[in-house]
Amino acid sequence: MADKAKPSDSPSDSPSTSTNVDSAPLFPPAKPGKPADYGTNNTLELLERIPSQIVDMKLDEVLTAVKTVDNLCDYARCKTKTSLMGQDCELCKKRFCFKHGLPEVHGCGVEKKREARKEFLNPKPIKTIRQEEDLKNAKKKLNEKLKNMQVNRMQKNNAGATSKKKK
Repeated sequence: MADKAKPSDSPSDSPSTSTNVDSAPLFPPAKPGKPADYGTNNTLELLERIPSQIVDMKLDEVLTAVKTVDNLCDYARCKTKTSLMGQDCELCKKRFCFKHGLPEVHGCGVEKKREARKEFLNPKPIKTIRQEEDLKNAKKKLNEKLKNMQVNRMQKNNAGATSKKKK
């Protein structure tokens, strides 16, 4: 009887809850012949439902789920893949298939209409547009000139360093 170990209540001896979490699947298993259903097409919504400790433990499974969800149309019930061809909405910054790509279809129609009305009622003067283009071109030329000057300095430094080594 003395040889038997006493059961202890220390956390290191008892099975931890993390082993139970490790064995449980993070997402419901996919049915044969069908893609996995993660319950949402929104990546942020998917990640918010998963505690950060579980993300740390099952990173590969979470990354696979995020990659799969990112390649789907962001429309609520649409499961069309957008990895090869899709449209990014400039208003809501989501990615949609061609069927749901129009702002009016996926819910940005009011915002798009407001933006078009504002642009129509308050157009930019041509002079302002030209000034913006000139400024853009000037910045581009300046960046090119700075890059060329930096390359020339690097070449001079390399040439000076090699001549010192030869002496």
